[in-house]
Amino acid sequence: MKKRLWIVFTFAISSLLLLHTPLFSLTGDEQFSSVEERRILADVKERAERLGAREEQLQGRELELKTLEAEVDKKIAAMQRLRTELNELLDQRDEKENARIEELSMIYERMNPQQAAVLISELETGMAVNLLLGIKKKTAGQIMERLNAETAIKLSKAFTDLSVDGAAGN
Repeated sequence: MKKRLWIVFTFAISSLLLLHTPLFSLTGDEQFSSVEERRILADVKERAERLGAREEQLQGRELELKTLEAEVDKKIAAMQRLRTELNELLDQRDEKENARIEELSMIYERMNPQQAAVLISELETGMAVNLLLGIKKKTAGQIMERLNAETAIKLSKAFTDLSVDGAAGN
């Protein structure tokens, strides 16, 4: 027991002596050996404070950017869904339009070529071309024969301007 007490007592005394040495004497009222040391320490403290403030600011900005990034991702996903829906609606509309043009082509095909020529000459060029593409080639040729020269040339040019994506008459 005496031995333990002696060790604790020795430790306490040596700790007190060690704290009063110049190495450990820097407390709240730091003591320096020169003005230069005080200036350097003040500069270091100031920089540390600025860096701390800057780090807080950057962390705030980073959080803000992450929030904005999440919002942008949500908006992009929503726009992609809308784009998909729009493409589906456009495809449905195109299918319906093509079905109507096909039916109308069959009607024009059964008409007298002279009557069909008169009606086709009054149509918009794109519509006339689509109708003629849906008609058998022989019947379309008979209709084209009966068109006036100006209309026949206009439709012929429109035929040549078509892209080759599977649109051909029977």
